[in-house]
Amino acid sequence: MIRKVLIAAGIAAVVTVGGSLIHPLRMPGAPGNGHTILREAQIDPDTLAILQRACQNCHSQNTEWPWYSRVAPVSWLLAGDVQQARLHMNLSQWQDYSVDDRVRLLSEIGSAVRNRKMPVQRYLLLHPEARLTDMERQQIYRWTRTERGRLSLRPIPTASRLLRASLLPSHRGM
Repeated sequence: MIRKVLIAAGIAAVVTVGGSLIHPLRMPGAPGNGHTILREAQIDPDTLAILQRACQNCHSQNTEWPWYSRVAPVSWLLAGDVQQARLHMNLSQWQDYSVDDRVRLLSEIGSAVRNRKMPVQRYLLLHPEARLTDMERQQIYRWTRTERGRLSLRPIPTASRLLRASLLPSHRGM
């Protein structure tokens, strides 16, 4: 009887260890790949530091995977959360978003931070360093408003503007 229990426990241990090596969403990458976040944004160093501390772990390629990210099923949950966060907004690819997308994302960032929806509470349980003070929330919010304003003032050659410009009579030959 004891022998059967030991065999069952041994099999369970092997399955558990083996299962922890299976990552349906790929193995987590190396910690902090060093991608620059918010490239092409105008952001002061203090606000950037806050965003690096509180946001980039999920919303960039600079994820620092903790030890428990290599143990199933926690690894699956973390990988899925980070994948969803990056799909929504990836700060490492900021320069690849259109100006309209950046303005929309800045609005979402400002609203989520100001209304305490980000960083999410379950993340803060294991990452208290990501907690934002009221002053930091205001600082991020002010930056998002300033950056949205800057981007909105920038002339953007839209398809309708280009079409209108091509239909206007040319004054070159006169």
